Amino acid sequence: MAHDGVAKIGPTAIPALWREQYNGLENFSGLEFIEILWRDMGLLVNSSFDFKKLAAEEFSKLFRRKLVKMASDLLDGVNPASFKRWGKPGIRAQLLDIRTHSLVMDFVIEGDTASTHILNAVSPGLTCAIPFADHVCDLIIRSGVKNP
Repeated sequence: MAHDGVAKIGPTAIPALWREQYNGLENFSGLEFIEILWRDMGLLVNSSFDFKKLAAEEFSKLFRRKLVKMASDLLDGVNPASFKRWGKPGIRAQLLDIRTHSLVMDFVIEGDTASTHILNAVSPGLTCAIPFADHVCDLIIRSGVKNP
């Protein structure tokens, strides 16, 4: 139950079809859209995992009826008639290794003595946030990153 007393299903996140796809077509980029579709087509043909199945599962989550059905499979008492409004899904941050045609399933930490970057933080809840922050801080200290 949400803080406002309304039952919600989620969180949900969908793959983005361009980098800034947060509000409809507001920040649409045709070049990014074409590049992502091209890469997705490549994954359909040549991936190191079952991309076809994953793509079908993700696409089905765009339909309220399917998403409510998935929730009712996990929890007793989910009434499809109770879910009439459709909230905005989040954007999934999922790194694709274009060399191996595979999805990266863990964090990637990159940087140098000037900066540190956390890539592929796929979980918005980040249940390991405090231990992970400790790990990143240790890496920064060992790398000799200068304080601004």
